[in-house]
Amino acid sequence: MTPNLNIHIVILTVGLLFSAILSAQTQLQRMEKDPKAGAGIYCPYSYDAASEVSRPEGGYKPFYISHFGRHGSRYFSRPMTWQMAIDCFASAHAEGKLTAEGEALYGAMKTVYDAHEDMYGELAPLGAVEHRDIARRMYDREKPVFRSKKRNQVRCISSVYSRCIMSMANFTEELSSLEPDLEVTYLAGKRYNNEYLNSPFSYDFNNDAELVIDSLKRADLDPHSLLSLYFSDAEIVASMKDPYEVEMGLFNFWAICFDLDFLGVDMTPLIPLEELAKCSQIDNAAKYAKVAVSEEFGKYTRVKGVNLLKDFVAKADDALRQDSDVAADLRFAHDSAFLPLCSLLGIPGYPTCSIDEAYRTWNVADAVPMCSNLQMVFYKGKGDVLVKVLVNEKETTLNGLTPVQGVYYRWNDIKALIEGLEGADYVNDNIDKSQNNQLYE
Repeated sequence: MTPNLNIHIVILTVGLLFSAILSAQTQLQRMEKDPKAGAGIYCPYSYDAASEVSRPEGGYKPFYISHFGRHGSRYFSRPMTWQMAIDCFASAHAEGKLTAEGEALYGAMKTVYDAHEDMYGELAPLGAVEHRDIARRMYDREKPVFRSKKRNQVRCISSVYSRCIMSMANFTEELSSLEPDLEVTYLAGKRYNNEYLNSPFSYDFNNDAELVIDSLKRADLDPHSLLSLYFSDAEIVASMKDPYEVEMGLFNFWAICFDLDFLGVDMTPLIPLEELAKCSQIDNAAKYAKVAVSEEFGKYTRVKGVNLLKDFVAKADDALRQDSDVAADLRFAHDSAFLPLCSLLGIPGYPTCSIDEAYRTWNVADAVPMCSNLQMVFYKGKGDVLVKVLVNEKETTLNGLTPVQGVYYRWNDIKALIEGLEGADYVNDNIDKSQNNQLYE
């Protein structure tokens, strides 16, 4: 880490600490209305049935869709983030040093922990349902795309992780059940991960982001007070190696329950909502710092979005050929590509701003829940090819571009925006590719 960056991190951390109280209060208000609003990237997908569906004027008809979808609801990806918490509770349980509240919480934690045996990172049953539902609604909204006698090819590509491949399978199975004449092809491989589904980046940057988040945890959380609710021996809490990590581990146990609904476990009554809100706000800042296009670290993360958007252009150019038989291009990957994709495309709700501003105003669960998706629907008419963009199945505008009508933009304008982006060729000499999967969520 360079001296200048070190100074910048100190200044950034101080700014975040001043924001902490107000931000946690805002998050608590969200969670009082709906606890899932604080579950961050573990928030299950929800569809607003009241979302407006518009149609372009002038006789335009849909003929092609270009899509990106995050995998659906899943099991926790790796044990390291909550292992310390379960170990501390298991040890105290064996010694009879948990309070009644601690025993209740430990019982819920153990149910969730045991369900993860040989299932870390896998798609949950809810995730399969989420993707099937999105596929069905896509088909219902844009039937002409999938009923064309000329265009019946659906090209699919996935990250190498099984949760993405299973998401892809469920999505396309639903489409094929609705339109059996579709011909679906599949690709998955490390080549596509490295090119645009998840590009490698510097772990110097990841360590710098961790410093900011660690300072925030130590300033905002009070793990000793929280954990005293669950441990009858104060010495156990006092001697914990990292009580802050234990508290964040409890947050992760709580959040993943929403994805594993079949377990019937709800930890919300067992952990004070005020503490969950603080953890959630820290989780918001961490995800923005590490994955979104922040002012501080965006040069590292934007590469994913730029390369992915250029793939949108390449595939659309091919699909727009007069002799093309392609109806749709479907991509299935992770939040670490989805967030930069939306930010660089100028979609409201996906800002390029400071981590401090995002900490105060941005909520992960709203931006990138499980099964997050972006759909570009292409229309032909008498004039230029038009495109409508939907994010999580809601029509959206694009900051910096002027629509032809409503939420419909000239494809050439979107294409020019994408081709003008910089950052696709950024590579850092300190990349450790063997560790990339640590941020694939």
